[in-house]
Amino acid sequence: MRQVGTRADHGERPWWYDAVCYQIDVGAFADADDDGVGDLDGIRGRLGYLELLGVDAIVLAGMAGTDPASPALDRLLGEAHGNGLRVLLAMDVDPSRTEPGPVLRPWLDNGIDGFHLAPRNDPADAVGAVLADYPDRIVIGSGTGNWQLLFGLDLAVAGFSAGPVQKAITTVLGSTGPRPAWAMASRDSTRIRDHAALTPVRAMAMVQLALPGAVCLRHGEELGLPGTERIRMPWEGLMRPFGFSAARADWSAIPHDWVHFTVEAQLEDEESTLSLYRHALEMRATHPAFTGDEVEWFGAPEDCFAFRRVGSTLICALNTSAEPVPLPPGEVLLSSRPLVEGELPPGSAAWLV
Repeated sequence: MRQVGTRADHGERPWWYDAVCYQIDVGAFADADDDGVGDLDGIRGRLGYLELLGVDAIVLAGMAGTDPASPALDRLLGEAHGNGLRVLLAMDVDPSRTEPGPVLRPWLDNGIDGFHLAPRNDPADAVGAVLADYPDRIVIGSGTGNWQLLFGLDLAVAGFSAGPVQKAITTVLGSTGPRPAWAMASRDSTRIRDHAALTPVRAMAMVQLALPGAVCLRHGEELGLPGTERIRMPWEGLMRPFGFSAARADWSAIPHDWVHFTVEAQLEDEESTLSLYRHALEMRATHPAFTGDEVEWFGAPEDCFAFRRVGSTLICALNTSAEPVPLPPGEVLLSSRPLVEGELPPGSAAWLV
């Protein structure tokens, strides 16, 4: 069992510097008391999965009305910290109209490791002034503010085209301000049939995880499930709600074909999207090539790109064209799809060193 702060961090950097943050909609993740709604004890019962996945922090969303001193939250914090996971809270606080101290301090006093704030500007650094009294706590923010991490959907907005994706990366890394926290949460694949339909999703996940900065995932994203709606996590079994709850309820809103996308099914399939995420997150956390805060670009065929993390040997190549393309020189660490006679297939990405 790893303790908080013991995860490999490639040097003397704060824990959040390249952290993988996993946002959980509490009511849709896991139901421990079988009332049909997810809860904190449900999350606590699934901490083993989160450790297996390889995330560094969980972000609790949908916590409005919860007591910061809730016994269930205290249990979750204790076990999460004991398993090396930080716990953040998603909140909507407007520092320009609301004094943030009385809102944030009760959570910080009870062990919350930071916040992911809704898009707000904080030019006076009122939030930062509160966190100054709590070492090692962080804020993931949007807009103007002295955040540790700047949340951005630039990759999602760029779509699946090498040129716009490259432009988005260059723009974000070229700006001054907080370190980026890359997200792909606006995926709109509302109906999925098989993993072949997830080719762009898998490729963009590898681009996202290769970049300097932190990463923000939403629960279910690692399974290839949509990111724009409230997803009840499909855990196991052949019948809806796939282990989310034992409550007798109308689960017809959960697509039956998600039987092929449950955690159980994907853990047993080395070619699944979950397996790809697990391998990618493990490499990102432990491989010495994942260092450097800048990228440099190589020449590439049309509708493709390749970049290297400056100061390391890691290369990420993306092919959004309709044809296989040659890979840059190097040893392949991981690819989102099997190579075709040594070339990168259409709609794929690969890591090389």
